[in-house]
Amino acid sequence: MPRLAYQLADLNIWRGKDALKFLNGLSTNKIDKIPPNKVISTVVLTEKAKILDILHVFNLNGMIISVGNSENSEELFSFINKKILLQDIQLQNISSLNNVDIVYDGLPVADLNSVQSTNGITAINIDGKYNFEIYSVSNDFNFIYESEDTFTQWRIENLIPWHGHEIINKKNPYQCGLRSYVHENKGCYAGQEILTRMRSRNKGIYLLKQVQINDVEVKHITTKGNDMSLALLRT
Repeated sequence: MPRLAYQLADLNIWRGKDALKFLNGLSTNKIDKIPPNKVISTVVLTEKAKILDILHVFNLNGMIISVGNSENSEELFSFINKKILLQDIQLQNISSLNNVDIVYDGLPVADLNSVQSTNGITAINIDGKYNFEIYSVSNDFNFIYESEDTFTQWRIENLIPWHGHEIINKKNPYQCGLRSYVHENKGCYAGQEILTRMRSRNKGIYLLKQVQINDVEVKHITTKGNDMSLALLRT
């Protein structure tokens, strides 16, 4: 299966008795419980419902771990630190201790949102479409890597939104093709009222579509491919 080194991965361990409750309070998705060997993907928003980061949260050996994007980490954790107050929460960044690769194309369907550890590698499946594979920097597996262009073409074929393309911090999840990461019956998180209003009015919501580049206005193209491209279009 093709593999891409994910240089922008941001790995954090969340410790303390209030950690999971706190994360759930930040999240657009429900993560008050994380089933064993499962990952839950969610979005953390500003008060104006703009994306701070996408977090993929899982429980590994009793530790709550999140995978995010390092380009967002400074603003995200500035926001988080303002809300922690006197809660029992400790964060440990372990990005420098681990490599993270993206493995895609041809994954077993049964691995949907699973967490599996074997031979020093922890594989985190995202929506049944690709894996984050996490392993210590001390392990040298001599993997062969594909180019980012190859991954981009695969993303286009499989309608995968990505940071810096479909997912940008000036937008909210409904503008980025991330509706599945917003639980419609969950309240009490930053930006929740704005998303609820958009959903109830069916206004300002976009779908991610595969298009011929000449079929839509250039401003709607988010990822340009060799033949087909990705575009975010209003519903």
